[in-house]
Amino acid sequence: MDVQNPFRGEIEEALRGVVQALGLELCHLAWKPGRRGVLTLTIDREGGVSLSDCEQASRAASDLLDPLEPSLPSYVLEVESPGLDRPLWSLADCLRFRGRRVTVRLHRSMEGTTRLKGVLENVEEDRLTVLDEERKRRYTVPFGDVKLARLVPELRAAGQRRNRRTENDKPE
Repeated sequence: MDVQNPFRGEIEEALRGVVQALGLELCHLAWKPGRRGVLTLTIDREGGVSLSDCEQASRAASDLLDPLEPSLPSYVLEVESPGLDRPLWSLADCLRFRGRRVTVRLHRSMEGTTRLKGVLENVEEDRLTVLDEERKRRYTVPFGDVKLARLVPELRAAGQRRNRRTENDKPE
């Protein structure tokens, strides 16, 4: 058992399985230790998650964890969606959202900046390529140098469709 995060390893994989059985993805597991620690499960699915999805995942996770409580530190379980500005925790997340706008904070300065905002153009091996909107140039950075990467929310006006099709575009 990982001393820093007692929920990593076998327990995390078991949680991933029960969440997957509900048609959901366990995107991230976070542990904040303390007198009463906080275990946060971040879940998602294509099209987003509902409050009902979070409730179902919470019940399923509790059913799995309750018998293990004597061997675990005291904790509160939280289940959440990743939100519109979803963090990209892994290279797999970056691949999934390639082509989308992102913000990236770097651990150290690259050519005078630690912040990038623009289209995530490519993910190759362990490197991300972002076309920065402000500087109008491409930056290729190792994923290990990324402190935090998030999607930029794409908000549309009421009634606006993603594919921007109009009445005149309807097939006859």
